[in-house]
Amino acid sequence: MQKIYCLSGLGADERIFANIKIDNAELIHLPWPEYDEHDEIPCYAQKMSALIKDDNPILLGVSFGGMLAVEIAKMRAVKKVIIVSSAKTGSEIPHFGRFMKFVVMKQIVPASFYTWPNRFVLKLFGAATDTEKEMLKGVFTSSDGHLVRWAMKAIQLWRNTTYPEQIVHIHGDADKIITPQYIHADYWIKGGSHIMIYNRAGEINTIINKELSNGNHL
Repeated sequence: MQKIYCLSGLGADERIFANIKIDNAELIHLPWPEYDEHDEIPCYAQKMSALIKDDNPILLGVSFGGMLAVEIAKMRAVKKVIIVSSAKTGSEIPHFGRFMKFVVMKQIVPASFYTWPNRFVLKLFGAATDTEKEMLKGVFTSSDGHLVRWAMKAIQLWRNTTYPEQIVHIHGDADKIITPQYIHADYWIKGGSHIMIYNRAGEINTIINKELSNGNHL
């Protein structure tokens, strides 16, 4: 049985992968390592990579976890990297407004703000049903707000321009967090939101299973 190492989005835990079922595979959720306020994404990815003991691993990264997976794939041999609702390069990340960028870079907002799952945020992420809302609320309230605040700044500083050929990018055309206009995905999920790894898992499972079985795009 092959192992798939899972990297969550900002401060999230393994609940986001609850509906991912891959044939003959064990999903291993990677915890968040300690971070330093001066860490940038490549440095933090190195810490995350140290948690993976297997050679040529398979990585599955969502949102911020996908960016980390890209950086890990640049520093070590990997069999396959699948990123969902994420970005491969800095140019695929949507631009914050000048005010929001100032707020994020200066870390003005209290860390507790990032653990507050208000109605607007739930809608922005694409949580529509009660089950989806409860899952996302649980993820938010149990996340480390300081980690999320640091990561928001690190994303703004990410200037990556290259990525290995083993990257497979799956994105939703209704994603309101990492908006689709800058994305060059291998697979598009019609109507897929930022939490489609959870609420459109069936389609994503099909893509991943086919990618891992033959190594080629559909």
